[in-house]
Amino acid sequence: MKAKKQTTILFLAVSLLCVVGKTSEGKESGRQDGKPNILFIAIDDLNDWTGMLKGNPQAKTPHTDKLASRGMVFTNAYCAAPACGPSRSAIMSGIRPSTSGNYVNKNSLTKNPILNNSVLLPEFFQQNGYYVCGAGKLFHGAHFRTELKGRGFDEYYPSMKQDLPPWEMKFSKPQPLSGVKLSRYADWGPYHPDVTIEDTCDGKTAKWAEEKLLGGELKEPFFLGAGIFEPHLPNYTLQEYFDKFPLEDIKLPEGYKEDDLDDVSGVCLTMGHPGWYKKIVDAGQRKSAIQAYLACTAMVDDLIGRIVGALEKSKYADNTIIVLWSDHGWQLGEKERWTKFALWERATKVNLVWVVPDVTKPGSICDRPVNLLDIYPTLASLTGCKPPERQLEGNDLTVLMKNPEASWDKTTLTAYGYKNYSIRSERYRYIVYADETEELYDHEKDKWEWHNLAKNPECAHIIKEMRKGIPAHHEPTGAASGSGRNAR
Repeated sequence: MKAKKQTTILFLAVSLLCVVGKTSEGKESGRQDGKPNILFIAIDDLNDWTGMLKGNPQAKTPHTDKLASRGMVFTNAYCAAPACGPSRSAIMSGIRPSTSGNYVNKNSLTKNPILNNSVLLPEFFQQNGYYVCGAGKLFHGAHFRTELKGRGFDEYYPSMKQDLPPWEMKFSKPQPLSGVKLSRYADWGPYHPDVTIEDTCDGKTAKWAEEKLLGGELKEPFFLGAGIFEPHLPNYTLQEYFDKFPLEDIKLPEGYKEDDLDDVSGVCLTMGHPGWYKKIVDAGQRKSAIQAYLACTAMVDDLIGRIVGALEKSKYADNTIIVLWSDHGWQLGEKERWTKFALWERATKVNLVWVVPDVTKPGSICDRPVNLLDIYPTLASLTGCKPPERQLEGNDLTVLMKNPEASWDKTTLTAYGYKNYSIRSERYRYIVYADETEELYDHEKDKWEWHNLAKNPECAHIIKEMRKGIPAHHEPTGAASGSGRNAR
């Protein structure tokens, strides 16, 4: 009888352990299949003026830096194209601009047969059993509103036909607030004191993401995308953020040099709205424009803190991959430019942070050259989902996540316009334009790219090596023929 009783107790104990084990497993994964969730945070026009990239000591980004401390920062990450449309088309399709023919903002996405016939990133996760939802600017706005209309998403805020929530455009004085007439959107200054952060476009996106994460009702596994529009122009934000950066304390970017363009020529001199910089300087508004960019970046940082903070408080915290990226950089006077649309360092360098449970080590840094094109294949690898055949042209970054010093002989490519390419290695940047003018910069000695070495005979062997990164195929602009490698 005693033996029988002991057997019964043992059976109950083992049964209880099995139940506890299953419960714990369910709590960790939040679902039966165990696939990780994905929090996908996009930021528009954010250059390396963040604490984690140390591009400007004046920047204040504590929440972004805190997120970076939890995972891995890629300090040499670059965009596929220095413009919103082609950069995001490349990220969402995994296809290079040189393959798709999508080089500039006005290029269509769905009218491009190469991109239209690809499996876009949200579609990919939808096809693999994920609940896909999003808000704000994930794709280029015109593509989303007039072409995609929610394609690949189960839910979108504010709607499947509108990616950006409406702004509360209320000011204390007439526009342009800056006093500089550049374009319809190129303005900066503070909102009326009655406007709160939740009245702003990005505040509404962040609040939506918070509510989704804290509500605890997301179907799992999920892909949740939150696209933050600032610090894209117009740089409007609350006065409290301007107050963080007193105008009298603003310093000009360290990378500015008056004769910077004396050693370059050709196509590059026409890129990036060259007239904007002169108008801002002539109006005496350069420091106020820098102040506005820093202020908007500080607001964005607070919103990132709210979104990530909501995840940390949620039941999804332990099994959610976080990837944060900016679509390209932004120049604030360097190379006499006040925009992106160029192939130099500050226009092409981006923020890229990964927090992957059980993969990335907190506080880790990787200096290898990588690209936003690598996001798609890396997410596919981390989630165990088979990538689309013959489509993805980026690299799987998991090898670097596990070992940031791993052997990596790859360069990374940025294109802007037909046959204009920038190739970045860990040390050098080589640029070649359609008119065959060239630039070469040694970042070990010249991080601001002030000295073009392309005509130095001693650097011929470096250029020869860097040219290996130029694509073999150059799809015509717009890809109307659909003749590229990925046309199907």
